[in-house]
Amino acid sequence: MESRDRRRAATLAEIKAAARRLLVSGGSAAVGLRAVARELGLTPPALYRYFPSHEALISALIADLYDELTTALMQLQTTEDVPDLGERLYLLANGLRNWGLAHPAEFALLFGTAVPAPDADDHDETPGHQAAMRFGAVFKELVAQIWHWKPFPYPPDELLGRELIAQLTQESEHFQGMPPGAIYLSLTYWTRLYGLICMEVFGQLHWVLPDAGAYFEAQLREIGEALGLDCPPAD
Repeated sequence: MESRDRRRAATLAEIKAAARRLLVSGGSAAVGLRAVARELGLTPPALYRYFPSHEALISALIADLYDELTTALMQLQTTEDVPDLGERLYLLANGLRNWGLAHPAEFALLFGTAVPAPDADDHDETPGHQAAMRFGAVFKELVAQIWHWKPFPYPPDELLGRELIAQLTQESEHFQGMPPGAIYLSLTYWTRLYGLICMEVFGQLHWVLPDAGAYFEAQLREIGEALGLDCPPAD
């Protein structure tokens, strides 16, 4: 039984590796069950024994990529002596940017495509969603540490409105008890960095910035200072 489990695990790894090769060479549209089967010299029915649908294969691939990215970000924190929260913010944000620039096809699958069936009853149980939550927890933990170390100013509830405040309040436990206005501001800064990285990875800044690194650093420094962090000076 143990030998059979090892063979199955090895085959699963081969299937996902083949799917990733197709993703890199042809984008997400190239990752089909038949294409993966051809890549491995298998018949499509043989592949169904491991992944019952295209969605299951994509979710497994997304999970692997999120976990790879999360591990890379965590290693930045464990291999460097960075007790300062400002330095941690720089490490994590630049780590995400560097991973995206080094893996544009993988980044596009994770961050440039619509989440499949986000309202489905079983969505929260899919491997892809669970891995995405592990990735998001890295930044949630950091922003919560920043808040509890030195609370930063945030918009009052009446400015944000009851509907938004209600949604943000539901997320408070995932941000270690941060108030909704502070979560709002954190989400604003996250979407700002996320959008900037997406535009750079997808080539949407090249028309004005051949190298967007300095712009990214300036944006990151501005966000860090708004959060009350000591930020590295500009080069």
